[in-house]
Amino acid sequence: MPLHNNEKSKNSQYREGVFPFWKNSGETLAVMLRRFREEHNFSADDKLTYAGRLDPMAEGIVPILSGIARFHKDHLLNASKTYEVVILLGLSTDTGDMLGLLTNNTLEEHRFERIKDELIKNTIEQLRSLTELVYPHYSSRPVDGKPLFVHARAGNEVKLPVKKITIHSLEMIGIKEVALKELLANAMEVISKVYGDFRQEAILEQWKKIQEQDGEIDVQIVSIRTTVSSGTYMRSLAEKMGELLGVPALAYSIVRTAVEEK
Repeated sequence: MPLHNNEKSKNSQYREGVFPFWKNSGETLAVMLRRFREEHNFSADDKLTYAGRLDPMAEGIVPILSGIARFHKDHLLNASKTYEVVILLGLSTDTGDMLGLLTNNTLEEHRFERIKDELIKNTIEQLRSLTELVYPHYSSRPVDGKPLFVHARAGNEVKLPVKKITIHSLEMIGIKEVALKELLANAMEVISKVYGDFRQEAILEQWKKIQEQDGEIDVQIVSIRTTVSSGTYMRSLAEKMGELLGVPALAYSIVRTAVEEK
Protein backbone atom coordinates (compact mmCIF):
# COMPACT_ATOMS: atom_id res chain seq x y z
CA MET A 1 0.00 0.00 0.00
CA PRO A 2 1.25 3.55 -0.62
CA LEU A 3 2.76 5.72 2.07
CA HIS A 4 1.05 9.08 1.56
CA ASN A 5 1.55 12.23 3.56
CA ASN A 6 0.80 15.75 2.51
CA GLU A 7 1.30 17.07 6.03
CA LYS A 8 4.28 16.91 8.33
CA SER A 9 4.32 13.77 10.51
CA LYS A 10 2.91 14.01 14.01
CA ASN A 11 4.41 12.59 17.19
CA SER A 12 4.08 8.86 17.74
CA GLN A 13 4.33 6.72 20.87
CA TYR A 14 5.57 3.69 18.96
CA ARG A 15 9.25 2.84 19.36
CA GLU A 16 9.65 0.71 16.26
CA GLY A 17 8.17 0.49 12.82
CA VAL A 18 8.05 2.56 9.66
CA PHE A 19 7.43 6.30 9.93
CA PRO A 20 6.54 8.20 6.73
CA PHE A 21 8.30 11.40 7.79
CA TRP A 22 8.14 14.68 5.89
CA LYS A 23 11.53 16.14 4.93
CA ASN A 24 11.50 19.90 4.53
CA SER A 25 13.02 21.72 1.58
CA GLY A 26 16.47 22.95 2.59
CA GLU A 27 17.09 20.07 5.00
CA THR A 28 19.79 17.50 4.50
CA LEU A 29 18.90 13.96 5.49
CA ALA A 30 21.12 14.24 8.57
CA VAL A 31 19.26 17.35 9.73
CA MET A 32 15.93 15.65 8.99
CA LEU A 33 16.93 12.63 11.07
CA ARG A 34 17.87 14.82 14.04
CA ARG A 35 14.49 16.55 13.82
CA PHE A 36 12.77 13.18 13.66
CA ARG A 37 14.50 12.08 16.87
CA GLU A 38 13.39 15.26 18.62
CA GLU A 39 9.79 15.13 17.44
CA HIS A 40 9.39 11.41 18.18
CA ASN A 41 11.48 11.32 21.36
CA PHE A 42 14.11 8.94 20.05
CA SER A 43 17.48 9.17 21.79
CA ALA A 44 20.84 9.33 20.02
CA ASP A 45 21.33 5.67 21.00
CA ASP A 46 18.18 4.49 19.20
CA LYS A 47 19.13 2.96 15.86
CA LEU A 48 17.34 4.43 12.88
CA THR A 49 17.69 4.29 9.13
CA TYR A 50 15.81 5.70 6.17
CA ALA A 51 14.72 4.16 2.91
CA GLY A 52 15.50 6.34 -0.07
CA ARG A 53 17.24 9.68 -0.42
CA LEU A 54 16.01 13.17 -1.17
CA ASP A 55 18.23 16.04 -2.28
CA PRO A 56 18.60 19.06 0.05
CA MET A 57 16.35 21.21 -2.14
CA ALA A 58 13.64 18.53 -2.34
CA GLU A 59 10.90 17.87 0.16
CA GLY A 60 8.47 15.08 0.84
CA ILE A 61 8.09 11.64 2.34
CA VAL A 62 11.13 9.75 3.56
CA PRO A 63 10.30 6.44 5.29
CA ILE A 64 12.26 6.22 8.54
CA LEU A 65 12.64 2.76 10.07
CA SER A 66 13.31 1.91 13.70
CA GLY A 67 13.78 -1.34 15.60
CA ILE A 68 13.58 -4.59 13.68
CA ALA A 69 11.93 -2.76 10.78
CA ARG A 70 15.42 -1.53 9.86
CA PHE A 71 16.28 -5.00 8.58
CA HIS A 72 13.36 -5.07 6.18
CA LYS A 73 13.81 -1.84 4.28
CA ASP A 74 14.58 -3.32 0.87
CA HIS A 75 10.91 -3.34 -0.17
CA LEU A 76 10.82 0.41 0.50
CA LEU A 77 14.17 1.07 -1.15
CA ASN A 78 12.86 -0.66 -4.28
CA ALA A 79 9.42 0.90 -4.10
CA SER A 80 8.01 3.20 -6.75
CA LYS A 81 7.76 6.87 -5.84
CA THR A 82 5.42 9.66 -6.84
CA TYR A 83 6.72 13.20 -7.31
CA GLU A 84 5.41 16.61 -8.20
CA VAL A 85 8.13 18.53 -10.01
CA VAL A 86 8.35 22.11 -11.24
CA ILE A 87 10.74 22.37 -14.21
CA LEU A 88 12.26 25.75 -15.01
CA LEU A 89 13.08 26.35 -18.69
CA GLY A 90 15.94 28.56 -19.85
CA LEU A 91 18.53 27.83 -17.15
CA SER A 92 20.70 24.83 -16.32
CA THR A 93 23.18 24.07 -13.54
CA ASP A 94 25.80 21.43 -12.88
CA THR A 95 23.51 19.75 -10.33
CA GLY A 96 20.27 19.88 -12.31
CA ASP A 97 18.53 21.94 -9.62
CA MET A 98 18.86 25.38 -8.00
CA LEU A 99 21.61 24.22 -5.63
CA GLY A 100 24.18 24.27 -8.41
CA LEU A 101 26.43 26.50 -10.47
CA LEU A 102 25.06 27.86 -13.72
CA THR A 103 26.07 26.01 -16.89
CA ASN A 104 23.73 27.62 -19.44
CA ASN A 105 21.47 30.66 -19.55
CA THR A 106 19.35 31.36 -22.64
CA LEU A 107 16.80 33.63 -20.95
CA GLU A 108 17.92 36.79 -22.72
CA GLU A 109 18.06 35.31 -26.21
CA HIS A 110 14.65 33.65 -25.76
CA ARG A 111 13.14 36.64 -23.97
CA PHE A 112 10.36 37.03 -26.49
CA GLU A 113 10.12 33.39 -27.51
CA ARG A 114 7.64 31.37 -25.54
CA ILE A 115 7.76 27.62 -26.07
CA LYS A 116 4.37 26.56 -27.34
CA ASP A 117 2.20 24.49 -25.00
CA GLU A 118 1.66 21.90 -27.70
CA LEU A 119 5.40 21.32 -28.03
CA ILE A 120 5.73 20.87 -24.28
CA LYS A 121 2.82 18.42 -24.25
CA ASN A 122 4.42 16.43 -27.08
CA THR A 123 7.68 16.36 -25.13
CA ILE A 124 5.92 14.95 -22.09
CA GLU A 125 4.56 12.20 -24.32
CA GLN A 126 8.15 11.37 -25.27
CA LEU A 127 9.23 11.36 -21.63
CA ARG A 128 6.58 8.75 -20.79
CA SER A 129 8.37 6.20 -22.97
CA LEU A 130 11.83 6.67 -21.44
CA THR A 131 13.53 3.50 -20.22
CA GLU A 132 16.83 5.01 -19.08
CA LEU A 133 18.37 8.22 -17.80
CA VAL A 134 21.93 9.22 -17.04
CA TYR A 135 22.84 9.80 -13.41
CA PRO A 136 23.42 13.43 -12.43
CA HIS A 137 27.01 14.59 -11.98
CA TYR A 138 26.11 15.42 -8.40
CA SER A 139 24.76 12.09 -7.15
CA SER A 140 25.94 9.31 -4.84
CA ARG A 141 26.31 6.72 -7.64
CA PRO A 142 29.85 5.29 -7.33
CA VAL A 143 32.21 5.32 -10.33
CA ASP A 144 35.77 4.03 -9.99
CA GLY A 145 35.25 3.65 -6.26
CA LYS A 146 34.04 7.20 -5.62
CA PRO A 147 30.59 8.83 -5.70
CA LEU A 148 29.94 10.95 -8.76
CA PHE A 149 29.67 14.11 -6.67
CA VAL A 150 33.25 13.58 -5.44
CA HIS A 151 34.45 13.38 -9.05
CA ALA A 152 32.40 16.48 -9.91
CA ARG A 153 33.83 18.53 -7.02
CA ALA A 154 37.36 17.47 -8.01
CA GLY A 155 36.80 18.34 -11.66
CA ASN A 156 37.36 14.77 -12.82
CA GLU A 157 35.99 13.85 -16.23
CA VAL A 158 34.02 10.61 -15.95
CA LYS A 159 31.50 8.92 -18.18
CA LEU A 160 28.11 9.16 -16.54
CA PRO A 161 26.51 5.75 -16.01
CA VAL A 162 22.98 5.08 -17.18
CA LYS A 163 20.11 4.07 -14.92
CA LYS A 164 17.37 1.77 -16.22
CA ILE A 165 14.02 3.26 -15.23
CA THR A 166 10.29 2.75 -15.57
CA ILE A 167 7.88 5.67 -15.77
CA HIS A 168 4.57 4.25 -14.56
CA SER A 169 2.66 7.48 -15.10
CA LEU A 170 3.41 11.06 -16.08
CA GLU A 171 0.95 13.91 -16.37
CA MET A 172 1.27 17.62 -16.82
CA ILE A 173 -0.23 19.72 -14.05
CA GLY A 174 0.26 23.03 -15.79
CA ILE A 175 2.40 25.53 -17.71
CA LYS A 176 2.75 29.13 -16.68
CA GLU A 177 4.99 32.15 -16.81
CA VAL A 178 6.43 33.62 -13.63
CA ALA A 179 8.75 36.54 -12.93
CA LEU A 180 12.25 35.14 -12.52
CA LYS A 181 12.95 37.42 -9.55
CA GLU A 182 10.19 35.68 -7.57
CA LEU A 183 11.55 32.21 -8.30
CA LEU A 184 15.09 33.26 -7.41
CA ALA A 185 14.02 34.91 -4.15
CA ASN A 186 12.26 31.73 -3.03
CA ALA A 187 15.17 29.51 -4.10
CA MET A 188 17.77 31.66 -2.37
CA GLU A 189 15.78 31.55 0.85
CA VAL A 190 15.84 27.74 0.75
CA ILE A 191 19.52 27.57 -0.24
CA SER A 192 20.45 29.76 2.74
CA LYS A 193 18.93 27.12 5.05
CA VAL A 194 21.02 24.21 3.74
CA TYR A 195 23.54 23.00 6.31
CA GLY A 196 26.95 21.76 5.20
CA ASP A 197 29.29 22.45 2.30
CA PHE A 198 27.22 22.63 -0.86
CA ARG A 199 29.04 25.66 -2.37
CA GLN A 200 26.19 27.84 -1.12
CA GLU A 201 28.19 31.08 -1.06
CA ALA A 202 29.16 30.90 -4.73
CA ILE A 203 25.69 29.66 -5.74
CA LEU A 204 23.88 32.45 -3.90
CA GLU A 205 26.23 35.03 -5.42
CA GLN A 206 25.47 33.84 -8.95
CA TRP A 207 21.69 33.89 -8.39
CA LYS A 208 21.93 37.43 -7.03
CA LYS A 209 23.69 38.49 -10.24
CA ILE A 210 21.08 36.73 -12.39
CA GLN A 211 18.37 38.42 -10.36
CA GLU A 212 19.92 41.83 -11.07
CA GLN A 213 20.46 41.13 -14.77
CA ASP A 214 17.39 39.10 -15.74
CA GLY A 215 15.06 39.32 -12.75
CA GLU A 216 12.32 41.14 -14.65
CA ILE A 217 12.12 38.45 -17.32
CA ASP A 218 9.08 36.15 -17.20
CA VAL A 219 10.18 32.52 -17.41
CA GLN A 220 8.25 29.39 -18.26
CA ILE A 221 7.77 26.68 -15.68
CA VAL A 222 6.19 23.28 -16.31
CA SER A 223 4.61 21.37 -13.43
CA ILE A 224 4.35 17.59 -13.70
CA ARG A 225 3.25 14.66 -11.55
CA THR A 226 4.95 11.32 -12.10
CA THR A 227 5.21 7.87 -10.56
CA VAL A 228 8.52 6.20 -11.32
CA SER A 229 10.67 3.23 -10.41
CA SER A 230 13.15 3.45 -7.57
CA GLY A 231 16.27 5.48 -8.25
CA THR A 232 14.80 7.69 -10.97
CA TYR A 233 16.31 11.16 -10.56
CA MET A 234 13.89 14.01 -11.08
CA ARG A 235 16.84 16.28 -11.84
CA SER A 236 17.78 14.05 -14.76
CA LEU A 237 14.17 13.97 -15.94
CA ALA A 238 14.02 17.78 -15.91
CA GLU A 239 17.27 18.00 -17.89
CA LYS A 240 15.94 15.45 -20.37
CA MET A 241 12.86 17.58 -20.94
CA GLY A 242 15.12 20.53 -21.72
CA GLU A 243 17.19 18.41 -24.09
CA LEU A 244 14.09 17.34 -26.02
CA LEU A 245 12.84 20.94 -26.16
CA GLY A 246 16.24 22.28 -27.18
CA VAL A 247 16.61 24.60 -24.18
CA PRO A 248 18.39 24.43 -20.81
CA ALA A 249 16.21 23.15 -17.99
CA LEU A 250 16.42 22.25 -14.31
CA ALA A 251 14.26 20.90 -11.52
CA TYR A 252 13.18 24.05 -9.69
CA SER A 253 11.29 22.14 -7.01
CA ILE A 254 10.77 18.46 -6.20
CA VAL A 255 8.14 17.10 -3.84
CA ARG A 256 7.82 13.37 -3.13
CA THR A 257 4.18 12.74 -2.30
CA ALA A 258 4.00 8.95 -2.04
CA VAL A 259 6.11 5.81 -1.65
CA GLU A 260 4.41 2.70 -3.02
CA GLU A 261 5.19 -0.25 -0.75
CA LYS A 262 5.61 -3.65 -2.38
